[in-house]
This record gives sequence, C-alpha cells and structure tokens, in this order.
Amino acid sequence: MIILAESAYDWSMHPSYRIELVRQTHFRRIRLTPLSVTGVSEMVTQYLGREAARSLALEVHEATGGNQLLVRALIEDHGDAVVTFERDSRVAGESFRQAVLTCLQRSGPDALAVARALAVLDTAASSDRVAKLIGRDPDVVTRLLHGLHALGLLDGDCFRNPLGRAAVYEDLSGTELARLHTGAAQLLRQGAGDAIKVAEHLVAAKSVRADWAIGELRRAAEEALAVDDDAAAIKYVEFALSVCTEARERAQLRMLLIRAEWRKDPGAAARHLTALFQEQRDGHLDADQTAVLVRYGMWHGRTEEATETLDQLVRLRPTVNEPLGCLLSSTRDWLSHSYPQFLPAGTDGAPAPQADSAAAPPAQQDQAAAVLSAVLSQGDDDGRCTRVAEQILQGTPLTDDSLEAITSAIQTLVYGERLPMAARWCDMLLAEAEARGVTWWHAVFSGCRAEIAIRNGELVDAERHAARALDLIGPDGWGVAIGLPLGALLYTATAMGDFESARKYLKEPVPSTMFHTRYGLSYQRARGRYYLATDRLQAALADFRYCGELMTAWGLDAPALVPWRSDSAEVHLRLGDYEWAQQLAQEQMSLSGSPKSRTHGASLRVLAATTGHRARLRLLKESVEVLQVSGDRLTLTQALYDLSRVHQVLGECGKARMISRRAGRLAKECRVQRMQEQSAPSHEQPLMLVPDEGDTWKQPGATARQAADMLTLSERKVAALASLGYTNREISGKLHITVSTVEQHLTKIFRKLKVKRRTDLPVELEFHAASMA
Repeated sequence: MIILAESAYDWSMHPSYRIELVRQTHFRRIRLTPLSVTGVSEMVTQYLGREAARSLALEVHEATGGNQLLVRALIEDHGDAVVTFERDSRVAGESFRQAVLTCLQRSGPDALAVARALAVLDTAASSDRVAKLIGRDPDVVTRLLHGLHALGLLDGDCFRNPLGRAAVYEDLSGTELARLHTGAAQLLRQGAGDAIKVAEHLVAAKSVRADWAIGELRRAAEEALAVDDDAAAIKYVEFALSVCTEARERAQLRMLLIRAEWRKDPGAAARHLTALFQEQRDGHLDADQTAVLVRYGMWHGRTEEATETLDQLVRLRPTVNEPLGCLLSSTRDWLSHSYPQFLPAGTDGAPAPQADSAAAPPAQQDQAAAVLSAVLSQGDDDGRCTRVAEQILQGTPLTDDSLEAITSAIQTLVYGERLPMAARWCDMLLAEAEARGVTWWHAVFSGCRAEIAIRNGELVDAERHAARALDLIGPDGWGVAIGLPLGALLYTATAMGDFESARKYLKEPVPSTMFHTRYGLSYQRARGRYYLATDRLQAALADFRYCGELMTAWGLDAPALVPWRSDSAEVHLRLGDYEWAQQLAQEQMSLSGSPKSRTHGASLRVLAATTGHRARLRLLKESVEVLQVSGDRLTLTQALYDLSRVHQVLGECGKARMISRRAGRLAKECRVQRMQEQSAPSHEQPLMLVPDEGDTWKQPGATARQAADMLTLSERKVAALASLGYTNREISGKLHITVSTVEQHLTKIFRKLKVKRRTDLPVELEFHAASMA
C-alpha cells in the first residue's frame, strides 16, 4: 500500500500525474477534515488532562476550527500560561503564532498575501476589497478564502479568532504595513467608507504622503468629537500635524487639536496658544477661528495677545462684509459681560434682543451674549431677557459650539432671579455632560450649579458642586475663571463657620488678571465676607468697594451680580456708621428691581438694622416674607435670627423663642454652625441658634414640601405668617380676612399637618410653595 499526500490548495503537481493515479483500480481519495469538538477534547485530555478538557475543549475548537496543528499549538501555549482562548484576546503565544504562519506558508504565497490583507482590513474585509488591495483576480481570492476557511483560520471574511489575526499582523514588516494600511485607507475612502476607519488605517500606516490624507484625518477627528471620543480625535489630529507641511493647514489642525484637548483638560490645551497666536499673526486663521482664539486666550489670562488679536479684527471691519460685523458684535457682548476691562474701542453694540422672536440657530450665541450683557447692565424688570434665555435653552442642543450660548443663558436666568428654572436646566445639562463624558462641560455646569446653590442658601450642595468643578479640571484648567469655584468654596466655608478651610482656600494662588474679570468679582466678594466674619472690617470694606468701583466702571452695576452696597452697609453697621449704612441699603433696594427679589429682601434686612426697634420689626417681617418667596435659605436664616432678637428686646420672649427655633432649624439645614451677630452692636446677650435641651430638631408633622401639597393657597399664606409669630388679628389685617377665618384656617392647618402648635409649623413653607409653583 502506498500513501501519497498533497496540499488541497497548492496543486503544484502536473495534472497528468494526478490523472494516472485516479485511473488506478484501487485508488481512494481521502479528504482530511478538521477535528470535531470531541476530537479536540481527546487531544486536550491527552496533554492537559480530563479536567482541562471539560473547561477548554469548546473554546479551543472555536479558536482553531479543529485544525490539529493549531490545536496542538494552543495546548502548548496554555501549558506555558502565555495565552487564553477568549475571542477578545489580542495576544498570541509563540507556538500558536508559528503554527498560523506555518499553515499559511504551506498554502502558498497567494494565500499568505490574502491573510495579510485580511489582517489589515480586519472588520472591513471583503473578497472584493482584498482582491483590490493585493492586486489579484477576485475569483482567485474567493478560492483562497475558501481554503483559509477550511484551515480553520477564517469565519466568513474575517479571522475566526483575534489570535490568528494578531499572528499574521505581527509578522508584517513596517514597510509592508505602511503599504497595506495606506491602500486600505484609499479603498475605504473611494467606497465612501467611515472616515474614522480611514483615519485608523492612516494612523497605523505611520507615514502618509497623499494630499487627501490630511483632509480625511481632520474629518475623522470632527466625527470623533461629535460622538464624544476625544482620545481618538486627538490621535488623528496629532498624526495629521506630524505629517502636514502646509502652514495654513497646520493652523487649522492646531485649532481642532486645542478644541479636542480642551474638552478633557483646558490647562493642558493652553500649550498650543503661543503657536496659535503666531499663526494668527501670519494670517492663517479666519475670522471665526480668531474669535475663538480670543476666548481661549482670555480664559488663560493671555490678555495682551488676545486684545492685540481682537484689534486686528476691529481694524478689518470697514473693509469686509456684514458677517464680520455680527461676529464683532457678539464678541463685544461676550467681553462686556465677562472681560469688560479689555473691551476694545470701535466694537459697536448689538441690537437689543427680541423676546418674542425665535432664535435662529446661527444667532443663538449672539443672542445669549446680548441678553446676559443686558441683564447685567439694565436689569430684567419686564422679564424679557429671561424669556429669551429660556428660548435659547429649549432650542439649543449641547455641543462644543453651543456651550457658550447655553452657559450665558443659564447665567441670565441666575442674574434675572429665576433660580428654580436655572437649577432645573443646569441639573439636566449636568446629567448630560456626565453621561457623555465631556469633562470640560461637566466642570462648567458644576460651577454654575454651585453659584445657584449659594444664592438659594444651599451651602452643602454649593460646596459639593464647587469642589467637583475644581477637581475635574484643576486650577490650571479654570484659568482666570478660577474665581467661580474657588470663590464658591470660600463663601460656603465662611458661611458655615469653617474658617480653617476658608483660610486654606485663600492661600490658593490665583492669576492677577482674574481681578479684572467678572469671575474676580465672585472671588473678591467671598473674600470680603470672610474678612467681615473674622472682624477684619477695613479689609472687607476695601474688597466690597473695589467690587463696586469695577462694576460701576464696567456698566454692570447689577445687585443680582454682586450686592456690594448691602455688603458694605453691613461693614458700616459693625463700624457704628448707621447713616452711611442706611444710605447704601436704600440705594441697593432702589436698584434691586422687583420688590420680591432676594436682593431686595437681603437689603431690607440690612436696612432694618439702622432703625429703631418698632421700625426694625416691620422691616424684618417684610424681609422674611420676601426671602421666603425668593428661596434664599441662608439670608432667611439671618433675617429670622435678627427678628428673634427684636422680639426679645421688645419683651416678647415667646415670639423670640419661636422664631429662634425656626432660624435654628434652617441653620442646621444649611449646615451653619452658629449665627454670629452681623447687625448693629448690642450689649444684649445674643440668642444662639442651638437646640434647647431635649430638642431633637425633628419636624413632628409634615415637611415643608409635603405641607405645600396638602394646604390650599390661603392656608399656606396663613401658615407662613403664623410661623413668623404674627397674631391672628395681625394675620387678619395683613390678608384682609376676618379673625374667625384665620382661626378656621389654622384649625385645618394643624389637622392636615398633624401639629399642635405654631412652633411646629415649617418656617420654610412659603419657600417650598413658591419654588414648586
């Protein structure tokens, strides 16, 4: 008996010889087939034991297709603890790698070329693309693919297991890799393939000379940013820069690179600013890119270069078309509300926004900047600016280009005293930024949310959001805007009596340019509040006055931004200068706009400290009512404390105790350790906001939010006034109802809330009712 063997895929033997064999009477053709799972299990049992066979046989069969040579190689590698058989593995052991290459080399050079093309094309492989890539006839390639499938290497047009692809890919030389990847990129590009896949091949080639490659890499980077894959975008742009030689194209790529890096770390992205400013001077950036560069430069305190760059745009305006005029107008509005110190001459203002007209998408950034400038310089008594801001938020998806418009719209709501609406929008945007993994957005909205929480007196939330904002991108990333999160942390630490933390925040270095921006106002006011709380009155007064001087000079003297007059009035009260304190408080009230605003309520509290006891009682009650509606818990706590002192001085100890307990409840909620005297000096023993012995601070009945749901509007008004110590007759006169009606309301209120006395009524009831309306 004679046994002859030949390759089923490389018929090098002469056909006549094969024909003679077939004609023999006892000739039998035996086609060898791959091992079954059972056969693989027997081999694994032979080498690794029965226990290993039970756990590995199926995985080994899937990885090898039953090819005995590959099975034996995997068994050897497994024994060496080099490789696993899972499909997501990318590491091939030496035995398996050699076995795969041996199979391919025995199958002939054409089969090896096909396998190499498959390894490079990976999931984008098809018989037609492989044929074009290696320059072979499609029918020949199809036959070779069938042969590789029979070898157990392929599953369809792809490698059965990543280990097989890795073995072939690792065997390619650098020159061959560059040639195949460049060819694959061109094939995918011609077939209108995914730009990201084209870019991956170009990057893998490590060296490209085609003119079209830079454009494909740039398009892929933009697509990667659209799906929030910052790392991929940075990789594509950096590679494009490494092979690009044309100056203008390099400038465009660097602008894209700083945008991609800014999303993760604005501090690291700042290293590109020097080169970009030079490229702008050389004329390689267009007007839109120049405006963006100005924003980047200003953020990092590069004010001299940024203003020089902006001056070039201003000088161009008379000779260019209308779009540049619109660009300058929006840039002016942006500077006027964030960097007014550096507003150049010759940039005319934008027209006032129209609240009832829909914002066209291209103009949303312009409108947002305009309404924020308007609310800071003119106020928003008629609600026009906040209506436009809400329209912008409703119609603007969150992207890199729209971030400025969205944050400006939120700040318009904040400074327009629409805090509940601003908080809702900010929370939604925070959730989206976190879900999409864009660190820069997350940090910006955390900073905005901290400012909103401070204005609501939610000190714990403010501290959490501000700390998160600072942790996400670090002090370097915040640039001159560091005043926003750092000022919030300093303010909350001071308000909560944590002066050790406050001193730590004060030691943090800040850029000097910060004090010439809107962000510096927040920091300086927080520093002034710290000085006031620690009895450094002259230092506090200097900070508040400087805020006032800047705001007045900039035309941004909006009490909702920084209430520097009422802050200064508090210092004058502590200095005993009641007349000047009264004048400042009255000026603040006249500028605060709506008599229901939190600024107006806070000014009433300060004004009350300059009057006699009876007038003080009236003003403080009015202040408390306003602050309840506006939702400023911290200032409400201070006003309640002041009110309890007045009742005590007037001999109304029961009311004083009741109001003091309510103030203490709010102080505990705000995490205020103790409420220090911040009005006129007094020899009387101050009431400390600490619980009486045995007082648990636990609300016996419903919470304020539950109470707002259970009570009617009339009952809420009666309950809110009763909780402040108003008598039934006083409530009757204030609400213009009979005393009997007041008594009936109180009976229903006590029954619904399951309380027995006025001291158990939620003092923040009116706030919750207003915030849910």
